[in-house]
Amino acid sequence: MLAEIITIGDELLYGQAIDTNSVYLGERLTSLGIEVKYKSTVGDDVKLIVDGITLAMKRSDLVITTGGLGPTPDDVSKKAICDHFGRKLVLYEDILRKVESWYAKKGVEMPAIVRSQALLPEGTKPLSNDWGTAPGIFIEVKGKLFFALPGVPIEMERIFDSGIVPILKDRIPGGKVTAFRKIRTAGISEARLHEKLSSLLEETGDIGIAFLPTSSGVDLRLTIKSNSPTEARRKLDRFEKRIREKVDRHIYGTAEESLEKAVGDLLRRKKLTVAVAESCTGGLLGKTITNISGSSDYFLGGVISYSDELKMKLLGVPDEVLESEGAVSEKCALSMAEGVKKLTGADYGISITGIAGPTGGTVDKPVGLVYIGIAGDKGSSARKYVFTKERNFNRELSAQTALNLLRLELTQS
Repeated sequence: MLAEIITIGDELLYGQAIDTNSVYLGERLTSLGIEVKYKSTVGDDVKLIVDGITLAMKRSDLVITTGGLGPTPDDVSKKAICDHFGRKLVLYEDILRKVESWYAKKGVEMPAIVRSQALLPEGTKPLSNDWGTAPGIFIEVKGKLFFALPGVPIEMERIFDSGIVPILKDRIPGGKVTAFRKIRTAGISEARLHEKLSSLLEETGDIGIAFLPTSSGVDLRLTIKSNSPTEARRKLDRFEKRIREKVDRHIYGTAEESLEKAVGDLLRRKKLTVAVAESCTGGLLGKTITNISGSSDYFLGGVISYSDELKMKLLGVPDEVLESEGAVSEKCALSMAEGVKKLTGADYGISITGIAGPTGGTVDKPVGLVYIGIAGDKGSSARKYVFTKERNFNRELSAQTALNLLRLELTQS
């Protein structure tokens, strides 16, 4: 079964929104053993959408569109679907009642324009949407499957999982299954990781391996086509074990596990706490740690000491350090980490001080220069990094690097 994905919306073409829908659909379809061969994006134009659907239905067995199913004038996908399949819009009374009920439960009067959500191409099998007002659309013609989904990601994902997956599982022909394994690493560059795994890359056999850099490190994606899920899992387990033998120190998780979750799990398991002292990141490290529900078990709090005065008053950074070394220095990072540890009573204090940019750099201290300090019961240390010239990326890299340094400290203690 060959599939094609069409995302619809001017905002996607103008760069005003990021297309996450096709990423989700591509991954989910592939995991079901369905091969995605084409992906395209078209604007909110009836003719362009019709052309896209027509081409897709000619060359693919399964076509999924997302977007353009809302009630406003710029939502023209249903008109295009009717034009392609030669059908008219008809009122589905059960859908209308459901939409009315959706508004009633919220205690909000339904705008008259929303009534159009119950108008669907004739012969459509509606796909229930419990997270919004636009139902999904399912049309089958001569053994080919066409689905149209809302563009709102949460609605699209839920309708796909609850409405489309059961249909596809009944129709997917027997054969090989495709399985994935994501291994997440931090503190090592893509080139260095490739170098360490070079001998394995010559022995992958039927397993494909891709290197995917992220802001927190490099993900390794393993892909295999096998005769059964059990066989695929067994082969992936064996290969992952060989990878871990070479770079286990840098691996912090698998699948979608985040670095902050991995660090949080370590802190909770060891019954340890952490506090942060931030300058150039402006609270981003604390925010990242508290992305995890239950982080209050191990995160005590932090200090955003942007000014030198607060570094001295709240964290106890010596005036002579700021005078002789400056706020962006190893000694300042050490003092900040030790100061927040003492101030909060945490087991670990982490500090970040640097020049995020794009202004403020000098020849001796360029934009992207960052010092990260860690203070624990066994002593303190600080490291120097020089990142990029882009402000937000420097802040993100600094927070993720600090988290990974804490992870390494915890795994060695």
